[in-house]
Amino acid sequence: MQRKPFKKSHRARNIVIAVLVVILVVFTIFAIVGHNQQSAHKNEQGKSTVTSKTKHAKSKITQSKSSSSTTSASESTSVAEAPVTASSAVSSAISIVTNDATQTPITDNTTVESSASTPSSHTNSEATSSSQIQQPDSSSSSASPASFGNWSASTYNAVAIGTVTYDEVRATYGNPTYLTASDQVYAIWQSTSGAKVSIVFTPTGDANNLKLVASSKSQSGLQ
Repeated sequence: MQRKPFKKSHRARNIVIAVLVVILVVFTIFAIVGHNQQSAHKNEQGKSTVTSKTKHAKSKITQSKSSSSTTSASESTSVAEAPVTASSAVSSAISIVTNDATQTPITDNTTVESSASTPSSHTNSEATSSSQIQQPDSSSSSASPASFGNWSASTYNAVAIGTVTYDEVRATYGNPTYLTASDQVYAIWQSTSGAKVSIVFTPTGDANNLKLVASSKSQSGLQ
């Protein structure tokens, strides 16, 4: 028995279905590709954000280190100034110290090498004189003295601003080279090579217990 060919209506229906299937497949492919591209774009954005944050964090660390190194050479703190009722005591305390300055730069410390090369046949008077010279800092170099008198980078760092007084600093490190005063005392210890330590002392306390307390300090030339 011979089979009849498909009816025209069936053939049209099949063509429509085939076209819809093709359209659906194409749409699916475009959807998948678009999703992948969007994911890749998000990943790139994420990487860019992480890189930016990392660079920003490194920049902050660098700035922090730079700030720390600057602070080590110059520091200050708030010190409560003496009240007006103690003005006469302040004037008296400042006038007492104004004549302490030597006006003579402090000799740079000698180096280990130069002291080792000193002949042992010096006279007793020369030996006595040399014994009065401050012992050299182990980090000193003959080309550029690392310290002078009793001052070095470590002793400078040991001066606690906000607590140490002028009398204590003077007793430990000697008289300042230069000193000026107004409502505060500005003292400078300077070496013959130009290295120096500057400290500002602020009068604090009352008329019965007045102190000149270090409120800021700075140094240059110390290694």
